[in-house]
Amino acid sequence: MLRTLALLFILVAGGVTAFFVFHHPPMRLMPPPLLYQTDGQRIFDASPTLDVDSRIDLFYVTNRLPVGTQGSRIYTVAPDRRLHFGTATLRIGEDDTPVEQILEWSKRADTGDRPFIRLERMQEAATLPQGAEPDADTLAWFGSVDAALAASRNRDVLVYVHGANTTVERAAGQAAQLRHFAGRDSVVVLYVWPTAENFLRYSRDIENAFGASPHLAEFLELLAAHTKARNIDVFTYSAGATIGSDGLARLATDAPEAAERLGEIYHAAPDADFRGFVDDLQRYSGYAERVTTAVNLGDSALRLAGAVNRASRAGRPDLAELTPAATEWLLAAAAEDEGVDILQVRPENMPDLAATSHTFWYDDPWVSNDLLLALLFNLGTAERGLEPGTGTSGTRYWTFPTDYPERIAALGRRLAAAARMQATP
Repeated sequence: MLRTLALLFILVAGGVTAFFVFHHPPMRLMPPPLLYQTDGQRIFDASPTLDVDSRIDLFYVTNRLPVGTQGSRIYTVAPDRRLHFGTATLRIGEDDTPVEQILEWSKRADTGDRPFIRLERMQEAATLPQGAEPDADTLAWFGSVDAALAASRNRDVLVYVHGANTTVERAAGQAAQLRHFAGRDSVVVLYVWPTAENFLRYSRDIENAFGASPHLAEFLELLAAHTKARNIDVFTYSAGATIGSDGLARLATDAPEAAERLGEIYHAAPDADFRGFVDDLQRYSGYAERVTTAVNLGDSALRLAGAVNRASRAGRPDLAELTPAATEWLLAAAAEDEGVDILQVRPENMPDLAATSHTFWYDDPWVSNDLLLALLFNLGTAERGLEPGTGTSGTRYWTFPTDYPERIAALGRRLAAAARMQATP
């Protein structure tokens, strides 16, 4: 009897483990950022290019190995030495979901299930070997990015780099959130890198992340050379920061003229070696308009990642790991208005955020709101309603005050008034 119970327990435990290892559901539409909960209709109405329906289109670039026809690509977990350029189409909810329902989901915060964002199609347009000059197909893809910029009020390109253990569909769903809550009035490029899509192979993902960083640097250089984007903004999440941090440092070293085009850099819960992250920051921060690093010191995923890598992560840093010179530089850069900001996400001051959250950028309306204010409106930390503080080590950081919703309501009225003035002939 005991042997039977033990065997049953092993089978159940194995089934549960297998479920969490291999189950990767699509992303759900995130709760609306605070501005949308107070002024959502006005934000959507203010976009002259808005045509809200259930579908969202994105640009993408990947160094995953593709299979299938060019018109309907599937990208594997294996790395490729080439870059592939294309467009992706995603759908919120079902085919027959009415526009009114999508707008309601986009303006209302509730505790019910949010709709899935499903990937319908990936249309590859061009392939470029590493280090090669762009061919006609690649230049045509960059031309389509320029055409999208010309039709948008936002003249910046936003490049999103996802985290580890992420399928192409989930990565695209995360990027689609950014485009949707920009009022569909922003040009978003998803950078898809090869993850094993299995959290038991996390170490392989980190290896692939370092392998992808030269590809990202090359793409950013091409983007600067072949589009008319005013700025190139880069947003990384989790292990995407390993790629983004190293890639941005490579860009600053190898192509400083392209690095001059960097705008807002935002790292959310960065799963990158803290020492390397600070070294990279010293190389590229002077080119960017602003670098924001959002951290949760209780982040359970980064606690585990730190143990696996035997080094603290940039999203849960240990200053004792830095050299005295690196510590001095970081303290000075964060203390002065040098465009290097640390945002400490403190769940104890926020109404619905779990203390150990790693997914706070899309789970929490306060954090997603700050992200959009930085990336879309290019507002500084104080302008975004954040509050300064000083840690025990003397590091200046920013955090969300308890009256953050009231501050955002007032900010929303000012932004709406400015938008009306801008739209007046």
